[in-house]
Amino acid sequence: MIGTSVGASCSRIQKIANNIAMMALLVSLLPGSALAAGISFLPGAKTADIHPVRANLSVLTYQVPGGLLVADRLVPGGETRFGQAFTPQYNSSDFYLIQGKCHPHTAAEMAPQLNDIGHIHWQSDAVFVVEVPTNKAEIFAARDINRTHIALDAPPTGWDRHAPQPVAVSRLSRNNVLFLNQDFVANVSGPAFFQTIQEISGHAYFFYNGLKSVTTRYYSTADKDLVGDYLADKLTGYGYTVTFDPFLSGGTQCRNIIATKTGTTLPDEYVVVGGHYDSISPNPTNAAPGAEDNGSGTASVMEIARIAAARDFERTIQFVLFDSEEQGLFGSAHFVDDATRSGRNIVAAITMDMVAYYNANYSVRIEGETPWEWLMATMESQVNIHTDIANQKDYNSWGSDHVPFQQAGIPAFLAIDYDYGSYPGYHQTDDNWNQIVSSASIGTQITKACAATMAEVAILQPDSSPVGDLPEFGPLEMVAYPNPFNPQVMINFSPQQAVSGELAVYDISGRRVAVLARGEFAQGLNQVRWNGTDESGQAVSSGAYICRLEAGEMSTSVAINLVR
Repeated sequence: MIGTSVGASCSRIQKIANNIAMMALLVSLLPGSALAAGISFLPGAKTADIHPVRANLSVLTYQVPGGLLVADRLVPGGETRFGQAFTPQYNSSDFYLIQGKCHPHTAAEMAPQLNDIGHIHWQSDAVFVVEVPTNKAEIFAARDINRTHIALDAPPTGWDRHAPQPVAVSRLSRNNVLFLNQDFVANVSGPAFFQTIQEISGHAYFFYNGLKSVTTRYYSTADKDLVGDYLADKLTGYGYTVTFDPFLSGGTQCRNIIATKTGTTLPDEYVVVGGHYDSISPNPTNAAPGAEDNGSGTASVMEIARIAAARDFERTIQFVLFDSEEQGLFGSAHFVDDATRSGRNIVAAITMDMVAYYNANYSVRIEGETPWEWLMATMESQVNIHTDIANQKDYNSWGSDHVPFQQAGIPAFLAIDYDYGSYPGYHQTDDNWNQIVSSASIGTQITKACAATMAEVAILQPDSSPVGDLPEFGPLEMVAYPNPFNPQVMINFSPQQAVSGELAVYDISGRRVAVLARGEFAQGLNQVRWNGTDESGQAVSSGAYICRLEAGEMSTSVAINLVR
């Protein structure tokens, strides 16, 4: 073990915790320039020793082998309220907790590369606390490791504000709630879920101000920004109020994407549904497709937002696509800090990361912490009611976007596929659709369970639009499956009323290749097949095409790829 500090006794921890009200006074007495945290290691301690009632952002805790890492964000200098702090080695730096997630490296493999970048302050096997100097931040950001940034600045104002616990529940009978939720999750579409993954991981073209394709969603790339613009445009098309939430990650401008649906009777209580849309690999600026990590979680968020667009809920829902998760949970931490400052009362956060892979276990892990057992149990119940997969609750909660919510005392859990640890494409240049095509159906099951959990907590209204009136694939949206295809593709679209028009295929130059259907299209789901031939019946060449529906004032299109 390297640089282990002397821990405080459990009685001392309890005494400090019981006097937590003194923290606010301490903040008011310290000059802003002096506010800097220290990180201590407490052998044998648990988070409950520091936060016996409710966590808050003045003290960040991380359960690690042998004890607890504690970042005291109020007391500057070498002596924190919990023990001797690690001594910073650089004038300007950031601290990170490094943990193995998938294909964990050995300590012998990791230590040399971490020493090459910064200073290791603490280590237990392959778990490290590393200080990274500012001039090495970009090099560190591109490394293929799982990391959590440990905030050492002062906590956001409002960290000591105890949000009221949610008390409102549905006034319907339990049977009616189950019926409503069942009808709601029945709208989750496997083809729509698959297509989102394919588009944002570079497996399929998508149409956004022209035909587009991407090779990476690394946090500092134009491709990631393009994907963000595209997803924001889709959410706006669903009818949401969409905002970009900007922040800096290691000096790089990033942004969360937030789509808000205001609650009907409890608009000041928020339910968050989120997942990160950035990706990483050993060659991140050029090839980081991120189909499983986390194109799958992004697709889940988008699919739940799609089916929720025409429904009403008592609580306000925010669908959030977090940026810069791979660099240390920067996007979700920023979102939580902003919510804390503004006094936003988030009653629950449902996050999804890596949900489309399974090998031996057709199952989902529900990762959370004991104080949020009610929320984890709700998800467990929805898995059992609405899906055909198994589940396991996991109380070793770390490494993804649920963590900043839990650090702030906000009920949260992570939905992640059970076999994520054996996924061969984790953080690799081949984390693509081909790696998960045979298992991606589990993602639709996890999406259904998360959608039902959201409906339960946000309180789905019984007088929402009837299921029969919901467009199968969203407002003016078209889905093609499979995509890429060979030898044929099924085009699905769902006008909200009967329309007259033309469905045709065009090449990327805009030349019409074939008319697939012309005349009346019925309200609801329409399905048209294309076998890859032109108007004369000749097979067309491999490549990208656009299938477009023109029907009066309504038009919609989808990019499709023919691979012979």
